[in-house]
Amino acid sequence: MAEKLDPKAVPDYFSEAGTVERWWSPHAGPLSFHYDAELTILDDHVEVGSNCRVLDVGTGRGRFAIHFARQGCQIVAVDINQEMLEVAREAAEQEGFGSVIDFREANAENLSEVVTNDFDIVLCMELFDHLPDLTKALASMRSRLDSRGRFVFTYVPSESIYGFLGNIYRWIRRRWNPQSTMISRTYSLFEVTEALARSGLELDEYFGVGVLCINAQTRLFQGSLLARLTLFPARAEAKFWPYHSGGVLGRMGAHVVGVAKPVEGSLP
Repeated sequence: MAEKLDPKAVPDYFSEAGTVERWWSPHAGPLSFHYDAELTILDDHVEVGSNCRVLDVGTGRGRFAIHFARQGCQIVAVDINQEMLEVAREAAEQEGFGSVIDFREANAENLSEVVTNDFDIVLCMELFDHLPDLTKALASMRSRLDSRGRFVFTYVPSESIYGFLGNIYRWIRRRWNPQSTMISRTYSLFEVTEALARSGLELDEYFGVGVLCINAQTRLFQGSLLARLTLFPARAEAKFWPYHSGGVLGRMGAHVVGVAKPVEGSLP
């Protein structure tokens, strides 16, 4: 049921001022516990060495760039939206990392235009679902990954309750208003592994966050009574199981955090 994303309309939306900045706030609000679990997964399963080089693609508010800066990493953070880069830069300065994180404007599909060196970790967090040309973007990110590095990403799985309901919403909205722009989509675990393989990457581990989180939106419905009620089972799950490692539950979280490695002998 997942539809393809418009290769012009979606980048135009995400690069425009007053769009993403208005609604993307995973660090605050009623869903912060859900998005904090992603940071816990990184701490538990992504090894960070001394002077680790990290490329944060689609940095948004700089949440992940700042997280790795706290661990002494060398960070380059890129985003297509100038406004979000300013927001992220200000957040980094407030944390004392203004001179540590190198913020640059760049499109995930054409990173080589502004980033030339290789990295130990390439992040694609909260961006995977918004890429119109996933194959091109993955190849671009793979080209900046060291042969022994790790590619870390999140996506919304079509197997999850949240993904399933989201696909129904997008289907209804498209039929109701055919001219509306869809800015996100879902992927199955099979589709993800296939896309990674085409770019010379192999899925190593995956972790599901929020199997019972049926609404992980920071953009829609958050002011409604129904949205608040749906948070109860999600909070209960998060208290006992912040995330699920692999298996069926791992692929059914509202978000899945994946860790991939370069395939030996593959070319960027």
